[in-house]
Amino acid sequence: MSCCHCCTTFPRTQNPRLDPIQFNRTLYELQQRRSDKVASIDVLCRPDKRTGRGLKQISEVPIKGIASELELGLHQIDTFKNWQPPKPFDLIVAVSFGLLVPARLINGAQYGGLNLHPSLLPDLRGPAPIQHTLLRQHASTGITLQTMHPTRFDHGMILDQEEAPVPPQSTPEDLVDMLGPLGARMLAKGVESGIFVPPLTDFANSGSPIIEPSHAPKITPEDRHIDWKSWTAEMVQTRDRVLGRLWDSTTFASCMNDTTTAKRITYVGPWTIFPAPPRDVIPRPGLPVLLPDQKSTSFGIWSADAQLMVPQGVTIDGEPKAGAGQKLAHALRKRRGA
Repeated sequence: MSCCHCCTTFPRTQNPRLDPIQFNRTLYELQQRRSDKVASIDVLCRPDKRTGRGLKQISEVPIKGIASELELGLHQIDTFKNWQPPKPFDLIVAVSFGLLVPARLINGAQYGGLNLHPSLLPDLRGPAPIQHTLLRQHASTGITLQTMHPTRFDHGMILDQEEAPVPPQSTPEDLVDMLGPLGARMLAKGVESGIFVPPLTDFANSGSPIIEPSHAPKITPEDRHIDWKSWTAEMVQTRDRVLGRLWDSTTFASCMNDTTTAKRITYVGPWTIFPAPPRDVIPRPGLPVLLPDQKSTSFGIWSADAQLMVPQGVTIDGEPKAGAGQKLAHALRKRRGA
């Protein structure tokens, strides 16, 4: 069987996804062990990107290195328009690819395509299931092996699933590390057993519990925008752990006592709850206050549930990174002494 592995890797701190390199090695190892099941493998990935000032640096797609190391055919495209595979393929396998493989290619492969998704589909369909698993505080997650739908992401027939508990205080990277090996084993088992060969068995109708569909939309900067009127202390800490670099546009004006100047403040976590908040201040969501018994260089902000939240650090948009926290604390100290 000739196999085309469609994949792209992303910086894990930016948008953690399953690591295609791991799955590529798994397919290669299966080929070495069972050449009757996998005769050849080609890798299809996104092009290298220009980065840095003036876009002078070229950031190479990580999967490109493993394809070269294993001497696999490599094809880099940014669109499927007018692109044809150089040879016929029996099966297409997609992991963290980001492009919808067109119906003409899926239908052109003898056995269509397989896709691995880091959730228990149809729960958390979409581009960010790992982050939304944690944001919604799910107790369990899992991995799904499905056929590739010709027109929609994550709507193929479910062929196999495995559930896994979500460890407390997990980060997206923790889930990637946990789900990656599960998915790799599932893929190897599915390819070796011929799970993709008709007639297909729908896992969703095999007596497994019915899972309600839900969507896991793309994470945007607005998801990191703190709403002090509604975010509890737990929400602040959870979103910082899952998304990082939370921000608001109200704290600068409150510290400086200047409602005409709005600047974004970005926070460096982790956030802690101050154990002994000042007794002479009435908690008001979003109100920044100096921390008592400190050297007037730290401040906290009241959450919606009256907890005094303290970030590890801050930066002010458009200003030097060094000294931002001291500047805001100094302004609060002057207001307190006024």
